[in-house]
Amino acid sequence: MRSNAYVASVLLVTAACGPDAPAEPAGEAACPITAPTRLVAAPADFEPVEDVWYGLHVFGDDILYTFDRYDDPDREYWRLNRCTGDVEPYAPLAPGLHNPYPLETPNGRVLYGNDADGRPFVLDRFDVAGDDEPRPVLGLPDRPGFVTLPRPGMRYNKFFDFWTSQSEEPIFNAAGLGAYTFGLYVHHGEPDVPAVRLSETILAHFEVDATQLLIHEDSGEVHRVDAMTGERELLMAGVRYAAYGYDGRTLVWQAIGDDIAEPVYLRDLDTGSDVQIAVNNFAALSWNRGAERDTGQWYYTDDHAAVALFGPDGWFVAAARVDTGEALAVPEHIGQRGSVAGYFAISLADPVDEVWAIWDPLAGEVREWYRGPLAKPMLLGVDGDVVEYYVEAADDFLNGTIWRADLRTGETAERFAGIGLFPLQLDDSRYLVHVSRGALEGPPGDGHSFLSPVARDWSIVDLATGASTSIATNIASAHGFADEGMVYLDAHGPDPGVWAYPYARQ
Repeated sequence: MRSNAYVASVLLVTAACGPDAPAEPAGEAACPITAPTRLVAAPADFEPVEDVWYGLHVFGDDILYTFDRYDDPDREYWRLNRCTGDVEPYAPLAPGLHNPYPLETPNGRVLYGNDADGRPFVLDRFDVAGDDEPRPVLGLPDRPGFVTLPRPGMRYNKFFDFWTSQSEEPIFNAAGLGAYTFGLYVHHGEPDVPAVRLSETILAHFEVDATQLLIHEDSGEVHRVDAMTGERELLMAGVRYAAYGYDGRTLVWQAIGDDIAEPVYLRDLDTGSDVQIAVNNFAALSWNRGAERDTGQWYYTDDHAAVALFGPDGWFVAAARVDTGEALAVPEHIGQRGSVAGYFAISLADPVDEVWAIWDPLAGEVREWYRGPLAKPMLLGVDGDVVEYYVEAADDFLNGTIWRADLRTGETAERFAGIGLFPLQLDDSRYLVHVSRGALEGPPGDGHSFLSPVARDWSIVDLATGASTSIATNIASAHGFADEGMVYLDAHGPDPGVWAYPYARQ
């Protein structure tokens, strides 16, 4: 797509050409990524600043990048196609606009972003040639609202207006108690069409599929809402609290009663049938009205097979099967840290050590995977009798150690030391890993993240040989292409530029 803004920029560059004019960048192709390739070099006069983020964003095979500071009033982005090597100025991401992210519509990609105050903009319609003039999203409240990035396949973009009502005490997710509510607006990519307001009195919402939502209102009603039109269908009334299973068919809900002891049901959304699975007899302490904010909430295992109720002491007090609603026995424990696959991670009482176990609620089995000094380990994965977990370094919250525990023998082995979370396994022994250097100064008003950008050192580690191959250091922006490799902006290396590096997953 060569836009009117691009044509204008070419005319300006052409008029300025001469012995003192900077050269247009020349791009290289890497599609697929088969060798380390500098796709485009940094400008000859580029002087990087430490601890500052430089922008790189990847959408399909298009790479948007800049070697100007995010706050440079003359900042210029460029668009590079990694398959052709073509490079052209990219006017839609103008100075003062930040944090681009895409919505994939039936007609093509639409790019959104925000200004320094957090106001959302439609930056560029990739689906309409030349329609790349940034425009504010119409129909939203004056104050900026938080944004969640559209998941792959979603047909709409969501904008939140927090908080549309407030109580004297912060109550969450419960109807009829004066809880915090929020407004929800959806937008479908058309810059001249206002966002659709779905409601201003929402307690919770759940994405069902590419176009449908479940919305729990402060009135106690649950509606199925078409996010494309705003049309809604009343499914339930008298609902104090609701939790969707993201399994496509079940909802746990608590009935509005005396706010002391209220029944809880499991609903099959396909048939509309309910089965009672528990009684919340500590309702008055639920939803942030007691010592634990999560009291009264229900959590599904990641495989959607079981649900468990969070009690007032910080641990699970009831559980049920999702397929039948049958009650499940809850083992003695003193804390929990969510679910991995079909397991809950629970902590066990011990007079000396911190102890963590996996609880299989369907089988009723509890298996210990960590025993030692206070560490708050994070469960990463369970594969039969093998568990992997992460322990944050005592003096560095960005890096830590990954351990593997054999539950049959009780043996533990260090897998990686001094790296960030979630190494990517490339084959039987090779992993893509990073070491986090620290937070960077980045764009203001990020509409879809509370996290600052982080500089990282990237490498490939072969656990079979112990070899470590450095890819690049002090990298603020990187993007992975499945089964190919990664693209990153290297501002501080000996040959600064936008690079592609293969890692060939097998």
